[in-house]
Amino acid sequence: MNTKMKTLSMAVLGLVGFTAAGAAMAQCPASLVPPWTATNIGGGTSAASSVTGGYDSTACRLQSSLGNSGSARAQVRDDTPANETRYRAQFIFDPTSLSGAGGTNQADVFLANSAAPFNGLLRLVRMQYGGSGGGTKRLFITAACNNGTTNTCISQIDLPTQAGPNRIEFDLTVGASGTLRYWVTPLATATTDGSPTGTVTITGGNAGWVGVDQAYVGLASPSSAFRAANTGNNAYFDQFDSRRQTFIGN
Repeated sequence: MNTKMKTLSMAVLGLVGFTAAGAAMAQCPASLVPPWTATNIGGGTSAASSVTGGYDSTACRLQSSLGNSGSARAQVRDDTPANETRYRAQFIFDPTSLSGAGGTNQADVFLANSAAPFNGLLRLVRMQYGGSGGGTKRLFITAACNNGTTNTCISQIDLPTQAGPNRIEFDLTVGASGTLRYWVTPLATATTDGSPTGTVTITGGNAGWVGVDQAYVGLASPSSAFRAANTGNNAYFDQFDSRRQTFIGN
């Protein structure tokens, strides 16, 4: 099995970098498709676009903002995965323009979905931005698990960089003894495979979800508290990379 998924190799050039030689284009593209399979944009004034000023030497980044609707979404989609039982992904997330007020101030920033629902759920991994209630910005990490109740297992972490980019990576194994490890660090922090920031315990395993079949990056599904504080505010994403086996790191 190849260690890197086919179309996502371009991600090391930046989220919307395009040149095969390894340097991002000086002018950011007008469309997000390609390199992404599709966009998922809707709900009021929601918008997603490529803008200049990437992170860590890239020329472009994804700008995502949501309208005042509970069904608002401003995402890009990758269909490269094919029921992957081992799925590793990394992206850069910058919440500088988002408010951290309100403990229910939440919106999706990343989804890894299975091909079909199991126990009524499609999402194998869901990452949400949220506020602490006291203004601290957090990442909520939810994994599908066959625990017989909510069928979700949850962890959370305060974003180490509250105003600026954070590097987020995770390693998901799907099976009877499923696992989810994650790394959430400031952009320039070096990491190793053996030192994750944390783990989500997959109670009951996650074999019923078979494997990762789609990935979404960008804001979506905002709570009413998020909309009250953040309608029209931009979040930024860059350098999405996805692999089956190898650690991505800094």
